[in-house]
Formats: sequence, structure tokens, C-alpha cells
Amino acid sequence: MSWDDLLTTAAAQHGYFTTAQAAEHGISRRALTWRTQHGSAERAGHGLYRLPHWPIDPADELYALQALAPFGTFSHQTALTLLGLSDIIPSSIHFTIPETSRLRSRPSVTLHRSRHGATTDRTLRDGLWVNSARRALLDAAREGADPDQLISAARDARERAMLTSNDLAELRRYPPFAGARL
Repeated sequence: MSWDDLLTTAAAQHGYFTTAQAAEHGISRRALTWRTQHGSAERAGHGLYRLPHWPIDPADELYALQALAPFGTFSHQTALTLLGLSDIIPSSIHFTIPETSRLRSRPSVTLHRSRHGATTDRTLRDGLWVNSARRALLDAAREGADPDQLISAARDARERAMLTSNDLAELRRYPPFAGARL
């Protein structure tokens, strides 16, 4: 266990790592403070650090959240955007976590708690866990997202083979998809 091992972990998380991950690699809080003071790490938030040489990415906020909660999944309108099914930028990041998670709400993040677990019906996309198109469409519809946008997103998902015939049949049971030509 070493700093090099922690760098490998951080690289897989787009430059982010947590205090707990540092400890797993044998890096004490004191050593982490020293590394922060000497420029080999930056404190990005409570329990969260970033490698200063890592390129800044427009999705850094998402990667930071994923590093804090690797068990969480981007969902609802956020998932539709990450899947390329919507060009509407949600006013809040939608993130689904298990009911038992201790992750707390934060500005610009809407947490959804799931008793069925946030680790099902998801896929890894560009280093982020994202709900499937079917799950994202159903969740966004339940939250009251724009029906026209949802129908358009469902059509795009069908054309891009992101929905199976069973997925389409399930969507058609719920508004706004019921009666829509998908």
C-alpha cells in the first residue's frame, strides 16, 4: 500500500479520492495533510481530495460525487443527459443512493433513496454509474419531467438500441408514454 496505489485509485476516479481510500492505501490523515500542503493533493471538500495535475473536466462535480459515493447512480434527468438522450441541463444533479447511505444532501444535488438499491439497473459510462435508459425515463416521468422531452428521449433510446422490446412495453404502461408512438 502506497501513494502510487492511491494514485491508481484516483486515476480511475478522474483524479478524485477520499480520505477513506487514502487510509485503505496506508496514507494517514497527517500524511494527507502534508501532501496537501506540498501540492501533491488538493482538498476538494469534506473527506474528498483531488490530484492537482489532473485535467479539469466539465463533469468534475459528477466525478467528485461518484468518488464520495461509489455505490450511487446518476438517475432521472441527469441520467438522460449523460446517456445523450436529452440536451436539457437539469437544475439539479439527480443521484440515487441506497436507503442506508449516510451521504447528506448538498446544494445542487437531489438525492433519491432506494430500498431496492442504487446498484441495480445501471451501467458504467465514462467512469460514472448511470441508470439504464428505461429506468431513467421511468424515474424522470414519475418526477414530472416534460412529457414531450421524455417521448423524444424514448424514441432516441429506441433508435440507438438502448431499449429492448420489453423495455418499450413497460414504458407504454405509464404516462406520458402510454399511447405515444415509440
